[in-house]
Amino acid sequence: MKKINFQKIGDVMFKAYLGLVGLWLAFALSTQVFFLYLQFTSQDERMRNIVNEIEWKIDGTFKDNPDNIWYEGDKK
Repeated sequence: MKKINFQKIGDVMFKAYLGLVGLWLAFALSTQVFFLYLQFTSQDERMRNIVNEIEWKIDGTFKDNPDNIWYEGDKK
């Protein structure tokens, strides 16, 4: 009968966690750099459109719109 090595399982889980945190940080930093680029190149209209699109998908104010994540649709 094989013995389960909990130390190795814990190490793998910790490395997976660090990998996910690293990917999240890379995504956040690249997004920040992209918005800094838009700011310095005076593309305020494009930046405003991107921010509005993200906010409108998440915000419950526009939940009558099918593109919104809170949209419930017709209950028939």
